[in-house]
Amino acid sequence: MRQIECPKCHEPMFVVEFEGIEIDTCPSCEGVWLDGGELEALVGTPPPAKERPDQDLGPPTLDCPICVDKLVKDRYAGTGVVVDKCPHGDGIWLDRGELEQILKALAPSPDAKAHEEAGAAALAKVFKKEAQPADLETPSGESA
Repeated sequence: MRQIECPKCHEPMFVVEFEGIEIDTCPSCEGVWLDGGELEALVGTPPPAKERPDQDLGPPTLDCPICVDKLVKDRYAGTGVVVDKCPHGDGIWLDRGELEQILKALAPSPDAKAHEEAGAAALAKVFKKEAQPADLETPSGESA
């Protein structure tokens, strides 16, 4: 299992599985890294294609934890949430709270509130260190 470093605070990240998706999480800043296609799998739809990112968001400040190129700032799929994405499609960096904002904005069904609450509860459980040992893996891939 790979271990990646948080692009924001450079701490080692750990993996949490949520709805069958492995989410790399930073215990320090509470940001999350989603590999290419994982955010789309969580929200149920791919974002509409854009010709280029929103240039008004300023220059890139973070490095991709996979390819180390600069992450590009952009708004995600009409939600207004500013994300940092790899220009090569390696993944998307979400600061603390941004995943919940995106899930809430793009919840695909009438039971959106339950979907949002389940996602927020799962992430809160992880960051409050209340997760069960079987839910977490250490950077070396061993169960915590």
